[in-house]
Amino acid sequence: MTNNDLAKAIVSYVGGENNIQSLTHCVTRLRFHLKNDDKAKDNQIENLDGIMGVQKRNGQYQVIVGTNVSQVYKKIIEILPRLAEFDNTKKNEKDKKDSIISRIINALSEILVPSLAPIIGGGMLKGFLYIATTLKLADPKNGTMFVLNIASDAMFYFFPFLLSISAARYFKTNEYMAATLAGVLLYPTLVSAATAGKVAQIKFLGFLPIPMVDYSQSVIPIILSVWFLSYIYRFLEDHLPNMITVIFTPLISLVVVVPIMLFGIAPLGYYLGEYMAKGLQILINFSPLLAGAIIGGLRPLFVLTGMHHAIRPLTIQQIATYGYSTLGAMNFMSTMAQATAALAVYFIVKNSKMKQISLSATISGFLGITEPALYGVLIKYKAAFMGATLGGALGGGIGAALGAKAMAMVMPSVLSIPVFLNSTTTGFLIGLATTLISTLVITFLLFKTIFKPEDNSDIRFKNSTKNNNKNKLNIFSPVDGDVYLTEDVSDDTFSKQLMGKTVAIMPSNGNVVSPVSGKVKMLFPTKHSIGLISDDGVEVMIHVGLDTVNLNGKYFKSFVNEGDHVEIGQKILQFDLNEIKNAGYDPTTIIIISNSSDYASLSSPSDNQSIKNGQSLIEIIPN
Repeated sequence: MTNNDLAKAIVSYVGGENNIQSLTHCVTRLRFHLKNDDKAKDNQIENLDGIMGVQKRNGQYQVIVGTNVSQVYKKIIEILPRLAEFDNTKKNEKDKKDSIISRIINALSEILVPSLAPIIGGGMLKGFLYIATTLKLADPKNGTMFVLNIASDAMFYFFPFLLSISAARYFKTNEYMAATLAGVLLYPTLVSAATAGKVAQIKFLGFLPIPMVDYSQSVIPIILSVWFLSYIYRFLEDHLPNMITVIFTPLISLVVVVPIMLFGIAPLGYYLGEYMAKGLQILINFSPLLAGAIIGGLRPLFVLTGMHHAIRPLTIQQIATYGYSTLGAMNFMSTMAQATAALAVYFIVKNSKMKQISLSATISGFLGITEPALYGVLIKYKAAFMGATLGGALGGGIGAALGAKAMAMVMPSVLSIPVFLNSTTTGFLIGLATTLISTLVITFLLFKTIFKPEDNSDIRFKNSTKNNNKNKLNIFSPVDGDVYLTEDVSDDTFSKQLMGKTVAIMPSNGNVVSPVSGKVKMLFPTKHSIGLISDDGVEVMIHVGLDTVNLNGKYFKSFVNEGDHVEIGQKILQFDLNEIKNAGYDPTTIIIISNSSDYASLSSPSDNQSIKNGQSLIEIIPN
């Protein structure tokens, strides 16, 4: 399928031209704002050649394309030229329902991503210049190195200018006014006064003190300032007479925004960023091993949930504050672990199509694009996912403990290794070696033991003996309601079936009965989740509602305790369906077979099927 054909198919399957409000893209994903997400055909899109999957996150409908995303984006723009102009004036209603944290992460992502090209280029150039001067391949004082140093530094020093443009586009205000604010923050007199240290205090109107701060390389001050500008500028455009708005809107905006920015907004953003970086550094200094293990190990989950966008500004802020980033090194280890896990799958499987997918994912992973590995390989094979998680944790922890750090903001890839070569090169290389070796070993071991794939017919080291016992095991429905497509669940952990075979039911009442005859293995303190193990060894988890853990047990009641033996149809939980809905929570009840990989196959009802508690929900065929 050509890029043009793929673009046409995507436009059609997301609901057509009239359903698309806006479109942007990052390094791997097309990011749509759709009028109605329900019109998008997830399955058809995911089945297209070249598509890794879809994800609904932070008000966006994301189509994961991989490294070919920019070419597909261009073809869509050729089909729908109106999408070429960044437009987020129209928002889905559900955007407004997102949490403040989700909205902040979404805003940071859309503001930072467009400005990353020069940052990545400058960071790479810095790394190569470091190698050239360290190995004495070039004289750092000659004219060539002088020019190249300027080329590698400019985008970092003038970072507020880059952010002002993308922030203005995101907040829908005048880009040139936003760039002017960046010019104010980096005005030579202010920068000189800030760097000199001793300067007479400046007061606006005789009583408003203006702090002398060096805003070069800063992130938060310009974003907050442009956000404030957008409200002032829009208010003036809406309320001033048309005859004078062209002149007085920019004039009044400057007179109002610049003093308030220099007095309060920009210093607040600056110190907020500084304290965030220093607070993070305190945690890292407290236990670099633990911090590195957490960041290096959890990055795959961060990517799946979109939380990795929250790490990027912290990385940039670390560099602005200290001149280096330890987070950059931790993220690098995780990226290499994900690529290595995909490589392990390439050597393990025999299926030719899966080998092609894993090899392609390996190459793109080592080049810094991990989505193909994550969505195409790691989610399919739990052993690979755990191998990447544990390998990234070990490498990230050891690397951090030995001081590994990045000297610039770069995309973590084998090409960006020069950025990590500095006074702590040895620690970085030891962390990298640990990541590669441990990921390979752990992935191979888990494939052979704990996490054998459900369909293990294409695994090279499968057992030579085969259990032909085809006696079906039945897991019965714990609730009354309607079964719907698991991939439509708004939580990626469940929609991607990361924990095992998953079925989603929209309940019609608040009664939950046992789906098996067995033992209560776990009862969450908030009573929204319970784990059972059947007498046949099937591990079943029932999770009532999405994010209902936040209710802290309110509206839930349990009738069993951990260790109790239960029978099929015995009442185990009860919840107030209406109150949970009124509190703004999705009551979808999730049923997960957490040891799915122990069985030959599992099947469940199709979409939009009504079911009663006690009816067969999942049929299991043992190996």
